[in-house]
Formats: sequence, structure tokens, C-alpha cells
Amino acid sequence: MPKIGRNDPCPCGSGKKYKHCHLPIEEAKQAEQLHLRRAVDTLIPKIITAAQEQTDAIPAAYDRFWDGKYTLEQMSELDDLEGRGAERFLVWFAFDYVLEDGSTLAERLAGASDSDFSTEEQQLLRSWAPVRLRPYVANTVQKGQGMTVSDLMDGSRYEIVDHAASRRVLVDEVLVAHLVPAGEAFFIGGAAAHLTEDTRSKMREFLSLHLEAMQRDDPAAGWPELLHTRSEVLNHFVMQLPVEEPNPSLLESIITQTRASLMLAGESLGLGKRDDAAE
Repeated sequence: MPKIGRNDPCPCGSGKKYKHCHLPIEEAKQAEQLHLRRAVDTLIPKIITAAQEQTDAIPAAYDRFWDGKYTLEQMSELDDLEGRGAERFLVWFAFDYVLEDGSTLAERLAGASDSDFSTEEQQLLRSWAPVRLRPYVANTVQKGQGMTVSDLMDGSRYEIVDHAASRRVLVDEVLVAHLVPAGEAFFIGGAAAHLTEDTRSKMREFLSLHLEAMQRDDPAAGWPELLHTRSEVLNHFVMQLPVEEPNPSLLESIITQTRASLMLAGESLGLGKRDDAAE
């Protein structure tokens, strides 16, 4: 699309010059977007610091996120063991883990009246409170600029601005991440788990098993309820994957073991629903 000159007629058809019509509006919008982009970069570290300060709540959350695989003493080793594992945990803790007062840390920070956050950071926090960990499939990738992704579970599409991850991710690969809005754009909040294309169908099958188990107690539950309250199961899937090369037999084993463990835990994956209805 050719660039519009300042003295050209405004494309809106008003008859005014562009500089006297929509140019100031667009420049203001671009300036606001730039301020929000910078606020994303300053806010994420502040949220992680706030998470680190929740020393009483961290042990239970840590055990839940890593499913008992690692001890707290291994926190400093997680970046090597699980690929930025410490940051992934702390971001999940901030956005997904429900504290004793019934809110997440992100929700608590968003509602705080006396905070050290800037105006832009407070604006972002209010829009970030509902964010949870979710799986996304890369649809298009512009190296070094960003990507278009779709939610693996409900198909919702998002335009992500990202310079680092877009250099590594390939089309059809999976990102397990927190997508945070900032104005008209979305960004990856903190570290994301990056999975190869062959994991897509098995991750969906894995999550389907957990949803069926959840529906045993709550028949009306759907993907939003599962990923809003039990998003740590996404990490349980990620941490079982091979590090070096794709392994189809291991993926099938993950599904088999998950089905068995949920059944042993008394969550029958809906197998008893027909009996309950018959009664």
C-alpha cells in the first residue's frame, strides 16, 4: 500500500489534508502503543519479583507445577533442566496460582491502590488479570517480527509482536505461553515452552483426558474451566517430552500413562456417566 503524504487528501474521504484529519489520530495511537510496549518490558520483571516474594505460597505451587519432579532446592537449576524453567514457573505462579484470598497474584496486583506501577503498567495489569497459561499453534511466522497463532483448544487467533521467539518458531509448532494484551497487540509474557509440530494432536488428546476427568465432578466444565483452574497440566505434558529428537512412542506412552493415572485417582474419564444416568 503506497504511503500517504502529509499533504495528500485523507483516505477517509473528508476532503481535508491527511495532516489535518487522521494523521494526528494515528500518530497518537502509535505513541500510545509504543508506551504500552515499553511498559510490557518493565512490568514482566516486576511481576516476577513480586512472585518471588510470596515465599509462603511458593512451595505448594512449585510442587503442583512440577508435579513433584523437582525440589525447591533445584530452583536455580531449572533453567538448565527445563529450558527457562524458573521463569516459566514464576510467571505461571503469578498468573494462574490461586492464593489464600481466592485471587491470583496478577489479580491482586491489578486491584492494588497503592502500588509503584506506572500509569501504563497499571493499565496493562487490569487487562492481564484474566490471562492464563494456554497452548497455541503457530500459523504464520515473520522472522524477527512476530507471528500469528491460534489457540490449540478453541481456535481463537492472535497477532503476536515478538522479535526473539519468532526467530526460532516454525509454522505448525506449539507454544505453551501466557499471551498478554497491550493495546492492539499481544506479547508473550515471560518465558514460553516451545514444542515441535508432532506434539499438537497428543497434547490435545492429553488435555481431553483431563477435561473428561474434570467433567466427572463438573459436567458443565469445558476448555475455559480446565485451563483456568488446572493449567499446570500443560506443564506436566511439556516436562515429559524428549529434549533432543521427536519420539512418537514416548508421546503415545504419555497418553497411556495419563489415562491410567487419572483412572487410578478415581477420575473415571466419564466411563461411569451412563451408569449414573441409568440410575
